[in-house]
Formats: sequence, structure tokens, C-alpha cells
Amino acid sequence: MAKRKRIHNIEKMLKEGYGSGVGKEYKPWIRIQDVPSLGRVTRVKGMKTNRQHELLVFTF
Repeated sequence: MAKRKRIHNIEKMLKEGYGSGVGKEYKPWIRIQDVPSLGRVTRVKGMKTNRQHELLVFTF
């Protein structure tokens, strides 16, 4: 049953446009909020794409 739920979630995310688009219109597959972590977060504005890039740095 768990596999079906994951497949349903992936299909839903694809319908919502995650992982698609070009340049500034690109919608990332995962966001910082989607990853539970105690690491450091950095948000940088891209020079070519003119959109925000989210960088995750994990600390152990």
C-alpha cells in the first residue's frame, strides 16, 4: 500500500509542475522545507536565471 501512496504523490507533484520549467519559470522538485535537517540553509539569487537557488549544507 505504501508504494501506491508514493506514486500518487509523485503524480500529483508532476501535475502541479514540480521539476519543470525553464530559467526563472523553473519550479524545483524539492524545497528547503521538504528536507528535515539541522544543517545550514543558503539562498542565492542566480545571475543567469534571475531566480532564487536554495543550497543545503548538512552538518553532522
